[in-house]
Amino acid sequence: MLFERGVPFRPDWEAVLTPVYDAMAARPDVDPDRIAVIGVSRAGYWVPRALAFEHRFAAAVADPGVVDVSASWMSALPGMLRRELEQGRRAALEFRGEPYGVEGDSRFDLYERVLGYRLGDEAARITTALLITDPDDEQFWPGQSRRLYDMLTGERELMRFTAEEGAHRHCEPMACGLRDTRIFDWLEPWLSPSGARAPAPGTARAGAYRH
Repeated sequence: MLFERGVPFRPDWEAVLTPVYDAMAARPDVDPDRIAVIGVSRAGYWVPRALAFEHRFAAAVADPGVVDVSASWMSALPGMLRRELEQGRRAALEFRGEPYGVEGDSRFDLYERVLGYRLGDEAARITTALLITDPDDEQFWPGQSRRLYDMLTGERELMRFTAEEGAHRHCEPMACGLRDTRIFDWLEPWLSPSGARAPAPGTARAGAYRH
C-alpha cells in the first residue's frame, strides 16, 4: 500500500479495518461470525483502535499491546532520533516519516503526526475479545501491553512470553512457533463452528491474566 500505491498510515484504523471485514464477510467461503484479526507490532495500536468502533470480529490479537505509538519515538529523542535531528540525517527521518504521510523538511509535522497515534477513552468501547501478548524485554513499547489490558473492560487476556522460554523481545522473533501455537490455541474456541464464544472455564494458561 505504501510503496506501490502511496497510501500512508492513519490513526483511525477503523476506516481501514471495517472495509476489510466487509470484504471478507461478503465471500461465500467465509463465516462472518467467525472472523478474527491479528495486529503485529504497530498494529498492536491499530487493531484495538479499530475495535473501539468495529464490533463484528469474533476475536482479536494485539502482539504486543500498544497504547501510545509515539512513545517509541519520544523516548528515543535523547539518543538515536536526537542525533538524526542534530546531524541533519534527513534520509533517515524521511524514511521513518514516509509511512505516516510526512515527507520533506518538517520535523515538527512528523512528530506532531506521530503524537496522534494514541488510545484514550475510546478503549472502553472495545467489546471484542482481545488477546494481548506481553513479552519480556519489549524494546519499543515496554509496559504498554499491561496498560492496554488495564484500560479494557470486556473479555481480554494478557499472555506472557518470557526470556527463559526464548520468547522475549518485540513480537517474540526467536519463538515464532511457540507464539503462533499459543495465539491460535486462544483463538480456536472463539472461532469454533459449534458457536462457542469463550474458552471453557478453567482453561486459562499459566502466565496469563484473564477476565
